[in-house]
Amino acid sequence: MIIYVDTSAVLKLVVEEKESSAAAKYLSRAVAQGGTLVASMLLYTELHCAAHRRGFPGELVNAVLGGINLVDLARPDLMYAAALPGGLSSADAIHLAAAIRLEADVMVAYDAGLLAAAVDAGLNVLSPGAGV
Repeated sequence: MIIYVDTSAVLKLVVEEKESSAAAKYLSRAVAQGGTLVASMLLYTELHCAAHRRGFPGELVNAVLGGINLVDLARPDLMYAAALPGGLSSADAIHLAAAIRLEADVMVAYDAGLLAAAVDAGLNVLSPGAGV
């Protein structure tokens, strides 16, 4: 199973938030059952920028990223992201385009707009601990 994780989901593994425990449990269980966590390299940039803004150590970010298969973005990903409907932010559109290209079985995220666009694109979505 391919599980695409966006920044809103992975950030919960770095910063304690309401859904952090549920997100960590779901992702750990999915990997233990043979699932593969994937994201585009955009996650690397977004997570490190968040670490700089919030003052938490880059080593923690790198440890979390070590469990995720990061894939390079391609020009078609960026072009497809630009054409997506729904008024997504650039980053969310890029994450969705990458998830579609990678044929993700599920997208784990916590951004309502991204989740709605992913459902419209035919992806299964989860937000562990948030009731989605």
